[in-house]
Amino acid sequence: MKKAMFLTLAALTLAAASTGCVGKFRLFNAVSKWNQTANEEKWINELIFLGLNIIPVYGLSYFADVLVFNSIEFWTGKPVDFLAGVDQQGNEYRIVSNGDGTSTLLYKGQACTLTKQGDSLVATKDGAYIGTFSKQGSLVTFTAPDGSVQAALR
Repeated sequence: MKKAMFLTLAALTLAAASTGCVGKFRLFNAVSKWNQTANEEKWINELIFLGLNIIPVYGLSYFADVLVFNSIEFWTGKPVDFLAGVDQQGNEYRIVSNGDGTSTLLYKGQACTLTKQGDSLVATKDGAYIGTFSKQGSLVTFTAPDGSVQAALR
């Protein structure tokens, strides 16, 4: 009985491993990236890391990526994105990957296309240039079509 169970488990593992459906583990990486930038002090980030492993946020996010989101991405061909939230005024936003190297930003009922160019994001709407977002350290700048620049600390 144990031999049959072992062979069945080995066959299922081999079948799952040979499908080539290794995803990008977006949820796990989002948790990890947040943890690395949660505080400027490295030792506080380490304490957060330990807490997220004890709770077990890291384990659950990895489990969800491997079994749920990776399977969805493999079978649909579209990644599951986790870039969504609410701004300080209570407006919802969402960034969705288009699968062609661009993303769509949905905000206040409007949609614009984001295209990565070097270290910057170029925003367009209906083919018209809206502006460019750049980040240098904790400073995020937005350059408008008229050349004016707005900056914010992140």
